[in-house]
Amino acid sequence: MYQPEQIVELLKKKISETLNEQENIALQKWISAKPENQKLMAQLMQHDLLLEDIRLYLALWNNSEASEREQRIFDLAIKKTMEPKLPIYTKLQRWLPYAAALFLIFTATLYLNRRNQKATPDLTIIKDVLPGGNKATLMLADGRTINLNSNQSGIIVGNDITYLDGSSVTNHNSSTIKKNITSETLVLKTPMGGNYHVVLPDGSKVWLNANSTLTYPSHFAATNRVVKLDGEAYFEVKRLNSSKKNIPFKVISNGQAINVLGTEFNVAAYSEEPQTKTTLINGSIEVLNLSSNKTNRIKPGQQAILYEQQLKVKEVDISQSIAWKNGQFSFDDKSFEQIMREMARWYNLTVQYKGNIPTDQFTGNAFKTDKLSTVLRFLESSNIQYHISAGLNGSHHRLIIDNSAERRSDN
Repeated sequence: MYQPEQIVELLKKKISETLNEQENIALQKWISAKPENQKLMAQLMQHDLLLEDIRLYLALWNNSEASEREQRIFDLAIKKTMEPKLPIYTKLQRWLPYAAALFLIFTATLYLNRRNQKATPDLTIIKDVLPGGNKATLMLADGRTINLNSNQSGIIVGNDITYLDGSSVTNHNSSTIKKNITSETLVLKTPMGGNYHVVLPDGSKVWLNANSTLTYPSHFAATNRVVKLDGEAYFEVKRLNSSKKNIPFKVISNGQAINVLGTEFNVAAYSEEPQTKTTLINGSIEVLNLSSNKTNRIKPGQQAILYEQQLKVKEVDISQSIAWKNGQFSFDDKSFEQIMREMARWYNLTVQYKGNIPTDQFTGNAFKTDKLSTVLRFLESSNIQYHISAGLNGSHHRLIIDNSAERRSDN
């Protein structure tokens, strides 16, 4: 039988990392004895959440119906915990181990009850989120959808559909997908937390950012090349000639059409973003506003911005626009909300705000290969706090940005 004072002492040493080998064995035996002990131990290790629940429990205590003896024991535990150097009368010392145990158990029980009320892991706090990677699906004309290999970074659409290393893309029956004589519509789609690369039938290359969809034919017509984009992509368009005439390449995306001959450019056309941005790296393109039917020709280093059916052109830093393709986030000249939307797409998150949305401005870059906590270090400069809760059955994790009045008043 484990005595409360023994367990309290072991827990205190566990938290302070001062357990010796024998004490660690004793604690492990106690943890393994009951599922309740396992849950209690797991929650006690969540330091930040434990403090949060302690504060909540203290706030609720005055409204609870507790016996006078329980109240006295609990008060002693608080006093002992919050003021460890405060002298305690000798006649009360025998209560302290039990008071501390009761304090820990009350807190952990409240913690478990609060989360069990929801009966969902959606409220389970986690410490970090891994970055995205090579993830995409390919939908064929017959409706079949293939999960592409995450160990590959892209596919080539030719006589067959293959990965960049030449291996075949196969369906669930492991039969090779052949290109038909007649052109078929193919759809390459990246999820939240995914990106992929495709070499089109004409040799043009497209890199898809997270949560993006590219619709294109299995082979292009002799007189034109047309693709559709929802999301963000970087294009390297190959110049093609037919009977001494250039075969135009067109990208249709979110209220605009881009006419291309042969060039490199980036298109950010997410439906959830207020602006559609087309940035030219080299060559020349024309951006057609489908609402006004007006065309703007842009030069390398310029960006066409479509906002509320109005198209404007400005000079930009190209490196910022294509940072994602080079494996980075760029924070320069972006609102806090836009930065968080980019984080959400790459780390498969739903972003929520506690209090007002921060208006802080940030500069610099971060690597997309880093874990979320590493990337979010830029928040420290503005003392913006956050926590992450896990999604249900692989659904979006939840990033809570705390800019509440309470948080600001504490600083």
